[in-house]
Amino acid sequence: MNRKTIAASLAAAALLVLSLCFPAVGAKACAEGVALWANAVLPTLFPFLVLTALLTRLGAAECAGRLFAPLTKKLRLPDCAAVCMLLGVLSGYPVGCRALSEFQGRMREGQALRAAALCSVSGPMFVIGTVGGAMFQSARAGALLFCSHLLGVVLVFLCTLPFARRAEEERTLPAGKSADAVLAESVQGAVVSILCVGGFIAFFGAAAALLQAAGILAPLQKLIALPLSAAGAENCAEGALAGLLEATRGCALLAGAGGTLALPLAAFTVTFGGASILAQQLAFLKKLKVRAGAFVALKFAQGAAAFGICLLLCGLFQ
Repeated sequence: MNRKTIAASLAAAALLVLSLCFPAVGAKACAEGVALWANAVLPTLFPFLVLTALLTRLGAAECAGRLFAPLTKKLRLPDCAAVCMLLGVLSGYPVGCRALSEFQGRMREGQALRAAALCSVSGPMFVIGTVGGAMFQSARAGALLFCSHLLGVVLVFLCTLPFARRAEEERTLPAGKSADAVLAESVQGAVVSILCVGGFIAFFGAAAALLQAAGILAPLQKLIALPLSAAGAENCAEGALAGLLEATRGCALLAGAGGTLALPLAAFTVTFGGASILAQQLAFLKKLKVRAGAFVALKFAQGAAAFGICLLLCGLFQ
């Protein structure tokens, strides 16, 4: 067993012990995660998963990607990346990365990593509607958050451009099948994908609750509070920590805490995604052999950029 396997085994064993010590806490958090998935994620995300699979398998996404060929060639990306990002912007995590995974074999590992970072975006329904409107109770806050999120993603992506190789000529996909042949395949694939998403939400929700109940997260929260206290935002530490694990809960806590750094920290949280969303995306990106460490590092950089941009925009427009 290598070090990573040993560390993962110890973490799993620790969570197993905690679930036996705090069974009610874990069960409640898991049920809340399943309810969140069933009421909010499943109805909005499942149709997009089916439709993106249909468009890809019928060859329509490939044809649309050719319209963006002049742009993607300059960005040293395969043509499909532009369409996948558009799908991600419209529907949010993890649709962009899931759509990208349908083009397995069309790009090198380095291209796949950069394309994944570009396609890893949240949708306006969640950022503007849920976080801005419902949590921060401000449409303007939602708009600033969404602009900061997209600008942070694009800015970090552009910083990788000097290190990218020129895009190779793409191999052609097999001819598109008939709609009758791919509909069942698309629905079956979408069912597996949406169940996988629900599993990650429930698992990370339960894991976070168990760690909180055991007091394991308390030292980390104090550590995060140190730099925030210098800016008078120590009350945002709980939300910032929660956002590293699960973005929705983290944003809700940040909105409740308030203060000048609450919205910029929410911009970081939405852009970074937290462990739950990162795990969902990496499950799809595994087909493209995207390295988890490199992807998480890029997402952290995008989150930091979104934080800085949001802080600047808040100073200009609020």
